[in-house]
Amino acid sequence: MNQFTLPNGLRVFLLPADTPFTAVVLAYTVGAAHEEAPAIGVAHLLEHLLFEDERIAYDRRLQEVGGSTNAYTGQDYTVYYARVPQEAASLALELEAARLFDLEITEEKLAIQRQVVAEEFRQRYLNPPYADRFFSVLRGIFPAHPYQHMVIGETPDQILSLSLETVQNFYSAYYTPRNAILCVSGGGISSDLVQHIEKLYNREKGGVPLPVVPSAEDLPSPEPLLTREGAVPQVLVTWAFRLPPIDDPYMPAVDLLDDYLGDERSGYLVRHLVHEEGLASRLSTYVWQFHFGGLWVIEAYLSEGISVNRYEDRLSAVLHTLPSERLMEALDVYRPQRYLSLHRQREKALGRALALVHSVLAGHLEWFTEPLHPYETLTEDSLRLAVEKYMVPGRRLKLHYIPRRAGAMG
Repeated sequence: MNQFTLPNGLRVFLLPADTPFTAVVLAYTVGAAHEEAPAIGVAHLLEHLLFEDERIAYDRRLQEVGGSTNAYTGQDYTVYYARVPQEAASLALELEAARLFDLEITEEKLAIQRQVVAEEFRQRYLNPPYADRFFSVLRGIFPAHPYQHMVIGETPDQILSLSLETVQNFYSAYYTPRNAILCVSGGGISSDLVQHIEKLYNREKGGVPLPVVPSAEDLPSPEPLLTREGAVPQVLVTWAFRLPPIDDPYMPAVDLLDDYLGDERSGYLVRHLVHEEGLASRLSTYVWQFHFGGLWVIEAYLSEGISVNRYEDRLSAVLHTLPSERLMEALDVYRPQRYLSLHRQREKALGRALALVHSVLAGHLEWFTEPLHPYETLTEDSLRLAVEKYMVPGRRLKLHYIPRRAGAMG
């Protein structure tokens, strides 16, 4: 690995490999958490618009040379990436530099993409059953915090109200070299390519400091209970526990415990509450981690005839006994699986680039250079302590999603 920082603040990382393909990733330390009302959803909308400048023609020109492209927006970042034949790496770098420094956002393109994102909102969060629960969960877990909003925005109408000035101001203020990380991974990395990067990216661009995102640890306890009704086939019970920042020393234990509890075939909670007791037809757990906080979620679709109280009493009892259980299974079975997942993530040039970029975005390059270390040091005691510290009522929000009563209106 080679790394350097340009005078304008752009951090550059090079990961040479013997492969005919090259990955070019440009990530920004800018996401939904940096939005301020009424500009909720602007980071995600801007992601769409970076593909719409016809002068740059990013997608078309890279697809013409056999490349593929995509992007995604999170609470703390936005990531753009391309995978191209190595002889097209210089073209990918040129087009990405143009999007950083010279993007043109027009009212015509904005009008189109507002409609696209509003329709995405409807298809992802309004039409599928249960999907709108995430809006309630985030507001309840992160009251008056930047993480309280979904990345996509608040409503389709709110997205449609985002103005050209709002989007242009967000781009000009935060899409700057100082807020960017460039990673080139794979074949074709040479001194000529380094000079090409320096020529393309060593330009000044103004901007303003990013809004500070505070730690969620200082927030009051989450909303204890939320109830929603909808046109859904069965009761869904969601328990969400607020997590600490991503670099909390207990987070590797939380990751491993989540695998152990929610594995769809033989997870600890799945075995007890689905396979043995039949209280739920389906149960899953997942960690939704942001840089300054997160969620540890347990979700169950209750079996017919099972009351919410009965299910929650048993879930509480099973979680209460968890710290006294022998947790070596979590270490013996799920730690090797975590190692395998980390290895597979880095097998290809794009996966290595994305792994590096996310480590740097989080402020911990060592998570890329020594990815196994946080898990190697885990013990049964550290797993128990993670449960006792973070899976507790004071950090918990409950959401009950109930089928709407027959004949109910609205």
